[in-house]
Amino acid sequence: MQAKQVKSSLAEYRDIKALMKRAFPENEQSPFWMLRMLALRKTVDFLAWYKDGQFCGISYTAADQNGIFVLYLAVNDAIRSKGFGSKILSALEERRNGRNIFLNVEMPDEKAANALQRKKRLEFYERNGYHKTNAWIIDGGAQYLILSLMEQYDLEDYQNLLQRFSFGFYRPDIRM
Repeated sequence: MQAKQVKSSLAEYRDIKALMKRAFPENEQSPFWMLRMLALRKTVDFLAWYKDGQFCGISYTAADQNGIFVLYLAVNDAIRSKGFGSKILSALEERRNGRNIFLNVEMPDEKAANALQRKKRLEFYERNGYHKTNAWIIDGGAQYLILSLMEQYDLEDYQNLLQRFSFGFYRPDIRM
């Protein structure tokens, strides 16, 4: 997998914007201009992923010395369910330099309109080596499980990472 920073000069730029809108519910979407602006920081990567020149998907991560937080991961609809999500995760893991990787997924809920999607998403990350922590986060009224690549993790690392990414403005409501 090859990665390129998301910039307006990319041929797939419009496809990337459209993928972000399709892949994430409106309440989980940050303004695209803000994502691009924050990605100017050395600790933030907004990447488009390619395999043999074909656009496969995107990832958006924030990092510090202790961990990496995956804010967004989406696979090109045309090639979904062909292993590219796992390949992007593997490529992110190769870049981690021993740091843990955290991410959030919607809390499983059999009564939710997207219950099957939530279940499949959690199963996808578990198949790729991610572990449920004993914690969840409440954000915008929704509950998200916190997943960790490492079985041994420090939630303080997760919390500090989110606060640094948001310049201290975001204080996650973490529950156990």
